Amino acid sequence: METLQHTPGTRHLRRWAALAATVTASALALPASALAANFSVVGHFPNHTPIVGKNWVAVVDVTKGNTKLSGSVTYQFLIGTTVVSTNKETGSPYKFKNGVWKHTLIFPAESADNQLTLKVIVTTKYGTKSIHWEVEAKQS
Repeated sequence: METLQHTPGTRHLRRWAALAATVTASALALPASALAANFSVVGHFPNHTPIVGKNWVAVVDVTKGNTKLSGSVTYQFLIGTTVVSTNKETGSPYKFKNGVWKHTLIFPAESADNQLTLKVIVTTKYGTKSIHWEVEAKQS
């Protein structure tokens, strides 16, 4: 019968192997949604006070590292937590390519002097994220 000798080198090797196994198991234990949502959504809006009846351009950049993503966008206007308007009323989600969604909004007279939240919901193959922007439309 052969006996195994434990040298300092093999002891460290076993510790590293155990550590590597633990790290691998931890990574596999993460939910798929946590791994999938690793992309950025950045909104660019002119201001918080759009003028009723005037163009107000919303731009959203969507990237994963240096990669510009494609996907779809829906948006909602909320008062508090209640949805008062959405682009779903007028059709399906807007598609975007090359990492940029750009849309011109025109606020109706009914929106004036109401504190609204614009919620932009972005869906890519990596998952869904949303951003919020507070607005209060003003009469011209």
